[in-house]
Amino acid sequence: MITAKNLSKRFGKLVALDSISVKIERGFTLILGPNGGGKSTFLKLCAGLYRPSSGRVEVLGEAPWSNERVKSRLGVSFDPPALPKHRTGREWLDYIARLKGADDDNVLESAEMFSVTGFLDRRIGEYSAGMMKRLSLAQAFIGKPELVLLDEPLANLDFRGINEVSETLGRLANDGLNIVAVSHVWRPLMKFANEVVVIAAGRAVLKGSPEEVIPKIEGL
Repeated sequence: MITAKNLSKRFGKLVALDSISVKIERGFTLILGPNGGGKSTFLKLCAGLYRPSSGRVEVLGEAPWSNERVKSRLGVSFDPPALPKHRTGREWLDYIARLKGADDDNVLESAEMFSVTGFLDRRIGEYSAGMMKRLSLAQAFIGKPELVLLDEPLANLDFRGINEVSETLGRLANDGLNIVAVSHVWRPLMKFANEVVVIAAGRAVLKGSPEEVIPKIEGL
């Protein structure tokens, strides 16, 4: 699904990713690591939001930068969510659906999966942080994407929300959807993960099954 080879990203003198090489297969992949380690930068490079400084990343067999073919096959949710505060949640999801060529049933299905139907007609500027997170997650699953990239999917949720969203993501993964998630709140998601990648100091320092990786990350 994703192949990175000697992938680097610099912001001026700051090296966010330092020649990272990693391959992510189908299934549910969980990306862990310390703050500032490069996890979100890696995800944005995969989504085509950033252009590599050097090296290469391929997503679904192609470079994602300035590639609408790849982007049309992805679902994305980043943290913090970049949502238009003057629009209603329904207007935003309808806009995403038009971009993705999705119908009203698909919009409703995505909204129901993440329990946002009750506040869709409120302006996003009135949303709590948890409501914005749920709306951002719902947008990622519109259009039947082949691969979904999630940045901190459990952030700003209460305990009940964490359980609900974790179970939803696990069910979607078990149904065959490919998901790559960066998360500091990782234990609720670990039982659904097929593979775990640890990114620290801009490099992939560990990769394996949850059974292989869990004993090595208990201190994270």
